[in-house]
Amino acid sequence: MIHLVCPNPAIDRTLLVDGFVKSLPNRPYEVREFPGGKGFNVAYAIGFESPNVEFCVHTIAGGRNGAYLAELAIDQKIPVKFTEIDVNTRVCNIIMDTKNYLTYPIYENSFELDDVLLDKYTETLKLSIHGGDYIVFSGSLMKGMPTSYIAEFIQEFRDQNVKIFVDTSGETLRQAYESKPYAIKINDEEIFDIFPDTVLESIDSYAKLLSSDATANIPVFIITLGEKGIIAKIEDQILYVKAKRVKAKNPIACGDFFLGGLVKNLVIGQNAETTLRKAISYSTANVLSWFPELNKTQVEEILNSLEVTKY
Repeated sequence: MIHLVCPNPAIDRTLLVDGFVKSLPNRPYEVREFPGGKGFNVAYAIGFESPNVEFCVHTIAGGRNGAYLAELAIDQKIPVKFTEIDVNTRVCNIIMDTKNYLTYPIYENSFELDDVLLDKYTETLKLSIHGGDYIVFSGSLMKGMPTSYIAEFIQEFRDQNVKIFVDTSGETLRQAYESKPYAIKINDEEIFDIFPDTVLESIDSYAKLLSSDATANIPVFIITLGEKGIIAKIEDQILYVKAKRVKAKNPIACGDFFLGGLVKNLVIGQNAETTLRKAISYSTANVLSWFPELNKTQVEEILNSLEVTKY
């Protein structure tokens, strides 16, 4: 089972507008709504194609919008375990100017996560976890969570062979790194949260870091490099993968789609190269859609065009 940690969800309402203008009515020509939040974005990639794997999003929701969020999750075939609250779940509007390729995200504030609610959510999550499961932390921790939150999970579940994926930043990332999770996925800026004094000026320098003792106890270590591609260590292999440049429609969730592809393919036992090819194909194909979804033809085209270098 893959557990996706997503305490701060939303209804993501995407509006497509042919040229967004000020001071005049803007009338979208298409509006679609999705379960939102980084954990849900990861779920879209996990559930994209066969083979199916067992997964669940763990979230906090309430009110009429919370009920609607549950309906949207069913429509998307995403299993969810809810911690219920009295506060109405937020709605985030994402305006896409499809004429000028511009994005206007308008995100509502969320509920307050106090200690009582956090304890309830955490206990529900922990009771769902069994030996050999996977836990995915995607994005910054919600306000109200201590910076040690992920590190404590790593330490508590290590003896149960629970594999924890970490995609975060700052002090939370530093503490998680020190606790040695199964996998870390970060970008070329977040790497300095862990190694502030490291000089990384070339792909070779990233490869050298990944082959050093600094990452020896972390089986999967991914560094995304934007348009330059990704460099990754999976077990004893180090690979650099680069995709062809594309014109992005919506880059909002590309990192989450990469993470979903990474987790799923590792879970089903794919080798390192296939795993990375799939993950970057999902990430790249997602930016070609206005919505958080993938197109099989585009994924295949990207998959076949990737350049892979082994170190």
